[in-house]
Amino acid sequence: MSSKKKLVDQNLNDQLRKLYKTIINLPENSNFLENRKLCAHEFSKIFSNIKFILKGTENLPYESNSIFIYNHLNNHQNYSVFDDFQITLDSHFITSIILEKYYKNPGNRVVRCSLEEEKNHFKYYEKFNYIRVFAQNFIPPNINYSQIKTFNKNFYRESLDDLKKGNGIVVSPEGFSRRTEESPGDFKIGVFKLATKLKNQPKIVPIVMANFDKLLSQSTYKCEIMKPFKMSDYGIYKDDDPSLVEFVKDYNKQYKTWVKNLISEDLNFEAELKDLKKLIIQKKEIANQLVFYGSSTIRLWENIESDFSGFNSINLGFGGALIKDLKKNFKDLFKSLNPKYIITYLGGNDLTLGYSAKKISLKIIDFFKRVNKKFPNTLIINLSIKPSFERIKDIEKIEEINNLIELESKMNKNLIQLDFYNELMSGNKINSNFYLQDGLHLNNKGYQVIIKKLKKLLKNID
Repeated sequence: MSSKKKLVDQNLNDQLRKLYKTIINLPENSNFLENRKLCAHEFSKIFSNIKFILKGTENLPYESNSIFIYNHLNNHQNYSVFDDFQITLDSHFITSIILEKYYKNPGNRVVRCSLEEEKNHFKYYEKFNYIRVFAQNFIPPNINYSQIKTFNKNFYRESLDDLKKGNGIVVSPEGFSRRTEESPGDFKIGVFKLATKLKNQPKIVPIVMANFDKLLSQSTYKCEIMKPFKMSDYGIYKDDDPSLVEFVKDYNKQYKTWVKNLISEDLNFEAELKDLKKLIIQKKEIANQLVFYGSSTIRLWENIESDFSGFNSINLGFGGALIKDLKKNFKDLFKSLNPKYIITYLGGNDLTLGYSAKKISLKIIDFFKRVNKKFPNTLIINLSIKPSFERIKDIEKIEEINNLIELESKMNKNLIQLDFYNELMSGNKINSNFYLQDGLHLNNKGYQVIIKKLKKLLKNID
């Protein structure tokens, strides 16, 4: 391993040790809720210098009092604060990068009880007043099964109390950490029973983790948030429902598939592009095509065909595509298409690369030239980049890009810039009513704003 890579790993371990000292040195009477927030903020700083992939934030529910489940991973042995203690990266990623960021509340966690000899484990976790349970392979020798069962009942009482207060609960259904390739282990039934114990069932949010057990220098940490659900979605309303056991087994298998898929996930969008090519093949009719092409704002537009039923519509949005990804895959995806209109949305993701507004605009314009060359009689309708809470620091860049593309549309007869930026604002502030919980992607109300303007434009053109 190169000295540069060794430095990356050493730096992360140093940061974990520093955080450990910060936490255990907090005053004995310190407020555990404030301690949780402090820890989440410190971990946010740590992860800000770490390369990771986070997918599926559009699936986060609005309800903060949800149950966030995850496949629990070991740390790499090099990231041990002490020989007998690791501050696990995956669980802290969830509380800091997901819960604290999107709900302003790191929530509560379910943590195993410390063994008597695990002094560092105890010193660290006692500062947070998390929900404690006895876990497999960590049972004190003087505790019997009956005592364990009685103690673990506190899990239900404490969790329900927190959910009623509006707090999220972070828990691994396995109760035991593993390597990514072996994850997840068998799910215990407890957390799924918990989800049936409130009249208004909380949502369960599956969070899939991969590579947090690897050296940072040799891998990319990955996390994907899947669609949330309630147990009632599966016809389960009571904790003694006999179908609960079979549901957990089946869901466990589904989770294993998700982990395998996330392990192989890359940034080339291969799986999504494969599905798009199948979709194109199924489109036998090539007349009057209205093709939507772009990143997640297009991908997540679920009802394009019904929204524009007067056209032969097709949605070719994929992933968190950058301009270069859209340009790279354009020829292959469009080779058998005959679009009357191409609706584009691009450029927003390039802001994450630190590019200037001018550089992003030039890349967008260069892409449009490629489209014009292949389809000289096709009209491009470009959707302006939306304002978003996630990219609030780049709001001036977004406005500048939109203005520069508007100027380009004045000179390119085959380009129309459809601006809907102001409709998503309320005065000088972004209107949260148009956004999903992640503050980046549009909800149905947000899409209705675009649909209304686009329909009007298409009607006037035709």
